[in-house]
Amino acid sequence: MTVPVVDTAVWRERMAALESDAVTAAVIVQCDLRWLRPDSLGMRNEIDHAVMKAKLRRGDGLAVDRVVLHSLPVESAAAVGAFEEWQLRMSAAALLLCADGRPAPRIHRLILAGDRSSAPIPDMVELLDNGDWTDHQRAGLALDIIHTVGATTPLTGYDMNLEGPFGDADPSIYM
Repeated sequence: MTVPVVDTAVWRERMAALESDAVTAAVIVQCDLRWLRPDSLGMRNEIDHAVMKAKLRRGDGLAVDRVVLHSLPVESAAAVGAFEEWQLRMSAAALLLCADGRPAPRIHRLILAGDRSSAPIPDMVELLDNGDWTDHQRAGLALDIIHTVGATTPLTGYDMNLEGPFGDADPSIYM
């Protein structure tokens, strides 16, 4: 039996709401290690797709802040592989949006302090709908961490290894 990562009905409902013009911001936290399990890949992909689709359609009309882990507190090869692939995909998606002149979702990598093995905030997706957060307290927790100096570091296109069979050491080749 698999343990559900999230209440998928709530997450799907809120991801679909990103298309609404009444929703002007979203804060998404995905720091639980269960996101990296193989049975969570489908839901993780759905969320990534919904964010990209909404940003492509709505551009500046939707601000998206995502919080994910900066590094893993575990050494599982499968988790590390899933983690690296997911971060690469989020970074590549941001690069593609920026190349088209659209603002990318802001991805904040949460730095776990000391010997912490879990995030100090719960996973969530909260929306600013008609000027009101779906859950003020939870959104406030995430926004406080995002705005705390040193608590996060951004995931950017610079985090991608663009060196490949057709690349060279000069990153301007990709400009």
